This record gives sequence, C-alpha cells and structure tokens, in this order.
Amino acid sequence: MNSSASTPAQTIPPRTVAEATYVALKEDILSGAVLPGRSLLTRELIERYGCGISPIREALAKLVAEGLLEAASHKGVRVPLPTVEDLNDIYRIRIALEREALVLAMQHGDDHWEGQILSAAHRLANAPLPDDPHDGAALRDWEIRHRAFHNSLIAAAPAPRLKRLIAQMVDQTERYRALRLAHFGPKDISSFIREHDLLRDAIIARDPGAPDLLAAHFESSRDFVQTYLENSQPESV
Repeated sequence: MNSSASTPAQTIPPRTVAEATYVALKEDILSGAVLPGRSLLTRELIERYGCGISPIREALAKLVAEGLLEAASHKGVRVPLPTVEDLNDIYRIRIALEREALVLAMQHGDDHWEGQILSAAHRLANAPLPDDPHDGAALRDWEIRHRAFHNSLIAAAPAPRLKRLIAQMVDQTERYRALRLAHFGPKDISSFIREHDLLRDAIIARDPGAPDLLAAHFESSRDFVQTYLENSQPESV
C-alpha cells in the first residue's frame, strides 16, 4: 500500500483518532485504494494512517463487523475479493430496500424534498466523472455527490431504521461500483448520467414508474460489473 495515499488520521475531522482511522480506512476500501484480497498488516496501517495500534484494532474490528473486511486465517484481515454471487446478493437487497424507501418518500415528500433532489442533482451534474480513473480526488468528490443525490431521493421517507439499513448496503455496493467507474467508456458515462436525469424527473413528477427506474438504474451497475467479473480475473495479492 502507498502510505502517501491517505491523510494522517490526526488531521481528519471526526471526533477521535479511532473514528478518524475508521473513516479513512473505510474510504480507502470503498474507493479501491486498498486492493481486494490483500492482507492488511498492522505495521503498514499504523504508518499509513499515522496512529497507534489501538485505533487500528478498533477500526478493523468495526469494518469486519460491517462486512467490509474479512478474517484471512493467520494473515489477519483483508478486503473480500469481489464475486458475482456476492454482487448479486448485495444488489438484490439494496434494490428491495431502496424501492420501498422511494415509494414512502414519494408519498410523504413536499416541495422542500423536491428542492433537495434538484440541488443534489445539480451538484452531481457539475462534477462530471473524470477522464482518468486513477484520479482519486476527483473520483471521491464525484462519489460524495453521487451518494448525496441518491440519499436525497429517499430523504422524505419516514423510516429511519430502513434508511440506516440502506446506508449499510450502499457501502457494500460502492466497492463494486468502483470497478464500474474504473472501466467506463464515454458511452457508459453518457448512459449513467442520463439515468440520473430520468430518475430526477420521474420522482419529482411522482411518476408511479419511478421505483422501477431506480431498480433498473441499480441493475445497470450490477450488470456492468457482473460482465467485468465474468470476463476478467480480479487483482489479488
């Protein structure tokens, strides 16, 4: 791992060093900066995140509990290797949960909610996907805006527990979406952006077909990554 890839934990905003370390390591996992299959060595993590062993252990335990890391026998922990079975399982759950949340949001949303969607869509449109898939800063900015857009779609759903479950599944799908973004072509990018525009307009209009559009949007990402996984060998160490 490249120790210069992440900001030292002490300079990241969360309240404690342990929280900062957890946030930084989680971001590196979701972005693909930490490669799937690679064992995470404690001494390397201490150097990478600029903290002691206790915050590292706490962060690792939390990420294992969330399913973003897995025990690797005598080699400590590692990022799970991507598989088609896991991909389909994650997206199946996320689609079911987020469809339900969107139905509730469309029933209860007001003009303030609509304004949130329009604002998030505008911010996403003004952060186009970078041409260089290795431009980590630009990709992270786009991912933040992309997640904010999807959060805005279901923000009016009066179901906080449902939205917490969705947030967990979004974390799981982000690892796979990183594969999609890394292998996008110009036509793929145009299609992806168009899907967001259609979603925005359908939801604002309270189109009863909007939940189906949302499901199709997720299935598009899933199908793209599934094709990639079936035709290549994921890099591992």
